[in-house]
Amino acid sequence: MEKGSAYPNVRKFYVSLRTAEQVWYSAMQTTNIPPEVHNLRRHAMVFLADALKEGDMPIGEVDEACHAMFGVIENNQKQYEDFFDSIENSLSKNWPDEASACLVKGEAYIKKAWFARGNGYANTVTAERFKLFKEHLTAAEAALNHAWQLNPGDSRIPVKMLTVAMGQGQGRDQMELWFGRAMKLDPNSYEACSAKLFYLEPKWYGSTAAMLAFGRECATNQAWGGHIPLIILDAHKSIQRQYVDGSQKNDYWKQPEVWSDLKPAFDRFFELNPEAISWYHDYAWYAYRAGQWDTLNKIIPKLGPINYPYFGGKDEFDKMVRLAKEHSGQPK
Repeated sequence: MEKGSAYPNVRKFYVSLRTAEQVWYSAMQTTNIPPEVHNLRRHAMVFLADALKEGDMPIGEVDEACHAMFGVIENNQKQYEDFFDSIENSLSKNWPDEASACLVKGEAYIKKAWFARGNGYANTVTAERFKLFKEHLTAAEAALNHAWQLNPGDSRIPVKMLTVAMGQGQGRDQMELWFGRAMKLDPNSYEACSAKLFYLEPKWYGSTAAMLAFGRECATNQAWGGHIPLIILDAHKSIQRQYVDGSQKNDYWKQPEVWSDLKPAFDRFFELNPEAISWYHDYAWYAYRAGQWDTLNKIIPKLGPINYPYFGGKDEFDKMVRLAKEHSGQPK
């Protein structure tokens, strides 16, 4: 859609964005994004920036449109930062006291902070990058605090403050304050629990013991729901990937104490989410890796349409089923 056409800029934004998504899906690629997708996304960025400059969009649409745009460019640092640079002044000028606009700014500054820092360990980050990291987090904290003052009922705000607390090295009490606020507003906030779990990793401010203790709380806390019981799976995946030596990785899932965490967590998850049939793939996969053959035999009939790539292909899936049958009747 041409920039000079008579259609409203916000409409041109959505047309460009949705066309980009359709082209991308039609290409059926997983790594190389077709050039026309980048072009369409750039057009979408310009149209939305122009729409925000006009200043007459309802704040709910501002919120939705900005998150839609950021969502598709979140892994492209240049596009992300270029887009935010093009809308920051409009957000401040046209919606200075709207919590959603402040939230968008806070989220963008968090993203810019992590772009500046990178994902390496602290000793790999230059002094200049740390300086930018801290500056962006300070800006994010200010925007999010303002958002919270304007609307202490939006659970997204304390969730994002958890990331700020981690990046700034705020103490456990401050992290727990924001976590408690998030969970009070949304007892199913998987994002809040994930952020707390990340804070508790040894490379930040916790330990593997703290990760597991919190994961077990997520699996048993009757006040929390949704996907939260599977936080213990996330904890074990992170520990297996990062915090055990190479000789322990292959047999990690066979440890009885690991399975004693996973089975009740999956069972609780399906109690809360009986319609989440696709997650039986995950349950089957970890039962297989744990050598829990009786459980696996009970899960296989519940899988529904098989996503063979998840198991490494049809041959690997058939192998798993065959082994499960061969071990049928063995004690857990």
